[in-house]
Amino acid sequence: MTATTPAQLLIQTTVPRPQHRALIHQGRQYDYTELSRMVSSVASALQQSGVAPGGRLAIFPQPLLTLLTVLAAPQIGCGVLPLNPNLPGEILHSLIDSASTTHLIADREVLSCVENLYRILPHELPHSIENRQLTSDKQTPLSMDEAYLYVATSGSDTQPKIVQLSGSNIMTSIRASRRRVPIDSNDTWLCCLPLFHIGGLSIPFRCVEAAASLLLHDRFDAQQICDDLHRYAVTHLSLVPAMLAKLLEQVADFTLPKSLRVVLIGGASLSPQLYARATAAGWPLAPTYGMTESCSQIATLYPPPADWQPGLVGKPLDHTEIDIDADTGAIRIRGDGVMAGYLQADGKAAPHPAGVWFETGDVGAIDDDGNLIIYGRSDEILISGGENIHPAQIELQLLKHPGITEVAVIGEPDPVWGDIVVALYAGSITEQQLQSWCMQHLHGAWRPRRFIKTAKLPRNAMHKIERMALRKIISE
Repeated sequence: MTATTPAQLLIQTTVPRPQHRALIHQGRQYDYTELSRMVSSVASALQQSGVAPGGRLAIFPQPLLTLLTVLAAPQIGCGVLPLNPNLPGEILHSLIDSASTTHLIADREVLSCVENLYRILPHELPHSIENRQLTSDKQTPLSMDEAYLYVATSGSDTQPKIVQLSGSNIMTSIRASRRRVPIDSNDTWLCCLPLFHIGGLSIPFRCVEAAASLLLHDRFDAQQICDDLHRYAVTHLSLVPAMLAKLLEQVADFTLPKSLRVVLIGGASLSPQLYARATAAGWPLAPTYGMTESCSQIATLYPPPADWQPGLVGKPLDHTEIDIDADTGAIRIRGDGVMAGYLQADGKAAPHPAGVWFETGDVGAIDDDGNLIIYGRSDEILISGGENIHPAQIELQLLKHPGITEVAVIGEPDPVWGDIVVALYAGSITEQQLQSWCMQHLHGAWRPRRFIKTAKLPRNAMHKIERMALRKIISE
């Protein structure tokens, strides 16, 4: 029996459930027949615009159009590179060049100086559910081994890399995810994560494979999320910790709907204070760990235990093996969900051989129950006075002070200590008060030697701390 590819998922779900709700966007609901018609319309329009098998599309995020394009392009043999519009122009140009992009879906004013690239204006791609005459152009869908998605890593500290995710990667990942976090045709998953990030991109594929409903938000809006959780009886939600914090802070006296079963929480470290506040309010948190190179989830703690500890993200999903270096704590993974490889700056592929360990760049440990504990990035480890310290460990200690709302720790080179610890934070406490508190609660190399108070910490589109921006702040 031939394995189902992501390009075939939508039609295989539509045939037995043509009138089942598939998508909710801006208050309008679409069944699977209507969603399939819109996707076919976009596929046809792409072909009429000259997109041929083997082409690569780059698209700036208009959430509905991005969703339809991600589903349509593989049906005509093309991969898609969704772009983060907040990246600097030179990085966007580099990503487009590295992906050997043939067509760009963007407004006229976006990257107007890009040369040798066919531009498709968004309004030229009809994506209404109105009946229209589709072309009979022959379609050559992507195979299981070809790249469906080209996803740029977050690049919060360095130049983003382009990850190639094959059909096999996607199918393996979404099925393993469903086995850990069940979802079926009665469920609704609210997606407020951007569709240029793997955390957002993976949700539509999970929903289509399960014949579930996708509730697509154009951006993160705390009040709209709370309203829609009730309005559409949402069962699944994906957030990063900063989003969760805003929901708890901005929406007072909010009562969760009984329908909500799981809130995947990942993308950054989750503090014990935020976890305690959320779970006390009834949020069914499921801490998760993943990365672009693994097509999203690697490990997920579901359901979480009562005695959760920071960094605990559960057992690896059944498609992933995890190995921890006994000396350094470095985490490496392998399995069918691990990427096909990177695209290099010259556009050539750098394959990642199947079955070969992939170094994640994170450090952690496995507890006695087989659960993974994440400490943080290996390249963030500080060496102060000969002692190895991870910033996340100090951040967790500092967050115990009620006068701190968010904090980031970074190292500053020192000729004597190697690194000295610098704490940047937001909150009501003064720098002098925090220094006095640290004198009592943190000792030796763990105690920050410098404190910088700021209104808010710099974050990227996925609300991760921008380490490069932190370095600029401490150098000012």
